[in-house]
Amino acid sequence: MIIPQKVSSKLKKLWMRFALRRARDSDGYNYKKLDAYYLVEDPWNMNSLSEQFRFEETNRLILENFGRVKSLLEIGCGEGHQSLYLQQVCEHLTGLDVSSRAVFRAQKKCPKSKFLVGDIFNQKLKDIAPFDLAVACEVLYYMREVPTALKRIWELSKNRLITYYAGAMQELDPKILSLPDTITNRIVFKGSCWRVAIWKQARQKDLVVTNK
Repeated sequence: MIIPQKVSSKLKKLWMRFALRRARDSDGYNYKKLDAYYLVEDPWNMNSLSEQFRFEETNRLILENFGRVKSLLEIGCGEGHQSLYLQQVCEHLTGLDVSSRAVFRAQKKCPKSKFLVGDIFNQKLKDIAPFDLAVACEVLYYMREVPTALKRIWELSKNRLITYYAGAMQELDPKILSLPDTITNRIVFKGSCWRVAIWKQARQKDLVVTNK
């Protein structure tokens, strides 16, 4: 079952609250239950002006810091809204999401790119790593162990870019900004703000993370 695309924004918000509660357990988010978000198309309102601006600014920062890369891993690709933009800054895009519904829609949006269902510990990723750049935008909130996830991202990539919303800075800044050689920036659109963290290959070190 798929809830019609033209469902009202109020109903969509109610569904998301319900789905979030169902997906949350004592250890974090249950990845299998996260798939329920995508019974509604565009559950995160990625077609909004603020999100489109974030996509454009993320591309700008990628080009400024890394140039156009050969291989790019998009962690948490969702339905492929940002994938459409990231395709412009790489030769080969691989998208990853835990939702099979989302991956199906992303593949339809971006038929020339490759999309996988699973989390970052998917063995298929390890087999084709390292990627020139790994991008994780708005996904750290849903990972059970952020330090473990960061270590895995380091293993899969030569360069990294992570973004997260201002509301999560208090929780995530201590884990992110304490990492060696972190370059930080912000994306601001009217009342919305996102932290951007960047790590370049030239400054790459073995990552040691702690559960702060």
